[in-house]
Amino acid sequence: MTELGRRLDAHQRSRIAELDLTPTQAKALEELGEPKTARELAGVLCCEPPNVTYVISKLEKQGMVVRRPHPLDGRAKQLVLTDAGRELRLDLLRRMGTASPLDHLSHEERAALRDDLLKALGRGD
Repeated sequence: MTELGRRLDAHQRSRIAELDLTPTQAKALEELGEPKTARELAGVLCCEPPNVTYVISKLEKQGMVVRRPHPLDGRAKQLVLTDAGRELRLDLLRRMGTASPLDHLSHEERAALRDDLLKALGRGD
């Protein structure tokens, strides 16, 4: 398990570095497939809202994210990917799925591995 974790981590880090992103920026892009508030994103990323503000500010300066008024809560802002942000997100997701340490497994073997890992974590059926 430890060796697989190391290989998967190295794979992710190399793909993220190809796009000149930090791991936190990459995770934020992944999670912003749908608009979220900074508080919602912080919860998903398991960090404090000020840390998310810093990450989003950098992505905003790069033209990847914009802050828009929340449609239901006038006090809140939603984080929304720009067209460039959506393209970068898709590129990131494609790269993450390329040359994965799990590529040698068939679709069925990957599904079985996922199910077994979820069961080991107590989240399986």
